[in-house]
Amino acid sequence: MNPFNIHIEHEQHPLTLTILPENHQYKIIYDGKIAGALRQLDNDWELLAMEEIDPEGLPIISAEELKLEKLNLDTPTLNQITGEIENYIRA
Repeated sequence: MNPFNIHIEHEQHPLTLTILPENHQYKIIYDGKIAGALRQLDNDWELLAMEEIDPEGLPIISAEELKLEKLNLDTPTLNQITGEIENYIRA
């Protein structure tokens, strides 16, 4: 599957993220760096620990950078992301 963009509301602002599907992972790309990755388990989604992500040459955003960017991969944000991924897959 090719990379695709999704659009979510984050902290009351529109945000575009790139999703890079590789090796059963959906990497969340923000500003050219990996902010996290998800894996689908049956009907549920799991946020991978950063150590589980295969960056394949891409830089990974550090926890400090995430805080500076105010990008929270909290449950509401992850629910939006997984919903948009599912919408893309079904289309």
